[in-house]
Amino acid sequence: MNAKKISILALTLLAAGTVACYHPYGSRLYPDRPRFRPSDPAAVELIRREPRRDHIQLGEVWIRPTWRMDRFFVEGVLREKAAAMGADALVIVADRFFREGVVFSYWHGPRTVYERQIVGVAIRFRR
Repeated sequence: MNAKKISILALTLLAAGTVACYHPYGSRLYPDRPRFRPSDPAAVELIRREPRRDHIQLGEVWIRPTWRMDRFFVEGVLREKAAAMGADALVIVADRFFREGVVFSYWHGPRTVYERQIVGVAIRFRR
């Protein structure tokens, strides 16, 4: 009986640890790019198209916002992740919904679930 309680406790802790480690956002540095010191997140611009000024692409930043996240939180996360790379701006390259799966309900039948994802490329202007 004691071994059963220990195994249930271990599985519970493992499940809680897995859920606690999930973040709906992240970043990825390009491997062959130069590294820069982090910049100020408030100074990072969010733009929708690639600028004409000469720049360096540093990496990608992404977030999967939920309906509970407001616009300011989403923009803040994108700016913080881009600033950690040393970026001056973040070019939003994708803001899309994709099909996550299908949920079946006895009363309403099948329902498609969509999830939103925003992807941006962190850039630094050449000086």
